[in-house]
Amino acid sequence: MNGVIWNKLQKAFVPISSVPEFAMVQKERLKQSRALEIHNFQLWNLTLTSFEEPGFLEFYDNDRKVTGLCGDLWNLLSEKLNFTLQPVRSNVSSLGASEKNQTVFIQGLLGIISRNETVAIPKVETYNARRIAADFTTPLWMNSHRLFIKSEVTYDVTWMTKVFAWEIWCFIFVMYLLLSICSFWSQSILSRIENTTKRSTMCDHIFYNFGMICNQSHIPDVLIGRSKILETSLGLFCSILSMSFGALLFIYITKRVIVTPPFDSIDSLLSDTSYKIVAVKGSIQDIAFKVSQTLSFRKLRASKRTVIVPTIEEMFKLACAQGRVKYTPFYGEDEYKVIYPVECRLNPVGQSYFKIWIASGIVRNFKYKRTIDLGILRLKEIGLWDELMDRWLTKKVEHNKAQPEAIGINQISLVILMMCCGMIAALIILVIEKIVYAYKRKIT
Repeated sequence: MNGVIWNKLQKAFVPISSVPEFAMVQKERLKQSRALEIHNFQLWNLTLTSFEEPGFLEFYDNDRKVTGLCGDLWNLLSEKLNFTLQPVRSNVSSLGASEKNQTVFIQGLLGIISRNETVAIPKVETYNARRIAADFTTPLWMNSHRLFIKSEVTYDVTWMTKVFAWEIWCFIFVMYLLLSICSFWSQSILSRIENTTKRSTMCDHIFYNFGMICNQSHIPDVLIGRSKILETSLGLFCSILSMSFGALLFIYITKRVIVTPPFDSIDSLLSDTSYKIVAVKGSIQDIAFKVSQTLSFRKLRASKRTVIVPTIEEMFKLACAQGRVKYTPFYGEDEYKVIYPVECRLNPVGQSYFKIWIASGIVRNFKYKRTIDLGILRLKEIGLWDELMDRWLTKKVEHNKAQPEAIGINQISLVILMMCCGMIAALIILVIEKIVYAYKRKIT
């Protein structure tokens, strides 16, 4: 009780709490307020009604107990405040939306709590329109809502050229030419010294040295007589090159390249792609599609490229489906962290469109709401709430752990292309040699 009052004796304004009568009233009010804050429920039954949300509220033991982020929170509150938590599994699948000019909730969990059929609901996005159905506890966490897209990967078909840096390729080429030139000179000098009839051209050395680099170690008789030091140097160079290439071979042949998403916002999605946005019926995203007055959402309503499904499983099924029509889900980051779609991996795209506080819902005019609020604050002060967040809401595992995959034809397409080009070149050379041979024979 604050304020001042005129004191006739002192002829001045004095605090109203200095007057004994008002001081007694203030003390009584503080006593009543404190009694509500430290109220002991004495095992009073408190109903908690919800549908199952993986990671947030999960039922077990024949739906008589709950776990999850919000479930464990209410379990701790029941121990701290000494009430008996009575979970009730509801047949509804959403919180529900307001009807009749936003003055009443009929469907969903908000409809249940507005009819005083339960005391609490574990998780609700807070905004003013929902205050006509329920009160909110102390905010628990802030949730961002954004678009997600199916992660698509491809393989780099030019991996052979990227195993070594271009400086290394230049070094390999220069060493290959130097060794070929030196081997040609060494054989020519030795042939003159020994006066042998074996002769070879520079092209022969270049061709067969390239064969050695490709692990074809056969040396024709015409090249026998080269310097042993050069033979050893060439063999060592080819071995080091082969080991280096082989060490990086499987890393690069299986290297995945993530495809850049074709859009980064609702505007670019509408203008540049044919994607449709999918959301769960009755969710905050579904409500935003219908009532948001931002330019992007108005364009989205006009385009009629939204799809509403009854469950989050259906949303993931559409997002991961292979077909001509592609879908991008629109949901919260907290759900992204705790719910992993089985069919594929989803990645966030662009910035979040709106952020909203998450709290628990309490039936309106509940006498001991402040007791529950202070219980939540105490759990936050001693760090138990942070432990729950780390356990349930922190993404510690990767979606869809990678499984070994067989090497596909697209991963070795460059190798096959080079082989085909080599075969075609060999056939062309064979035809040319046959024509030249036939022409020479005809002349002679």
